[in-house]
Amino acid sequence: MRTVIRSMLTADGSVVAMDDAAIVWKPRDGRQKRVKLDARASVLLGLIGPMGMVDRVIVGDEYGGVNFISLSTMELVDKFVVGNSKVRSLCASSISGESILVGCENGSVFMVGRNVPNRVVNLFELDGPASALRIVGQDLHIQQGWERKVVAWNGQNSLLVA
Repeated sequence: MRTVIRSMLTADGSVVAMDDAAIVWKPRDGRQKRVKLDARASVLLGLIGPMGMVDRVIVGDEYGGVNFISLSTMELVDKFVVGNSKVRSLCASSISGESILVGCENGSVFMVGRNVPNRVVNLFELDGPASALRIVGQDLHIQQGWERKVVAWNGQNSLLVA
């Protein structure tokens, strides 16, 4: 018996992550498709394509993997490894989704993408896990439990007060 551990709804269907590391796309119209990853999902992020609909899903996993999956084919398009710590949060750093901010359980914050130097860059370290990441203007807003930090891209506190 498999269990759903993460899910995401889109206008065209739903994506569910199962406890056996399978990612399942259940479209409103058509047959369900699946892909199996190397590790269980810890976080999901949908990316909007040129047609204005979610066409890719980014899956952070328990072992530091960031998996790019095409919904139309349910194939693993690309994979980045940011370390061996669980991925806790994901954030697209541009509208096109060419690079992704990744927050890990151990406090590491990375940028990953094909256009990123060496495909993975460690931006900075936090004193705890990054539960949520968001880009606002030139700053990063990071949620850590009940605390919100506003930092520059190098991890230094921003002049902006949260």
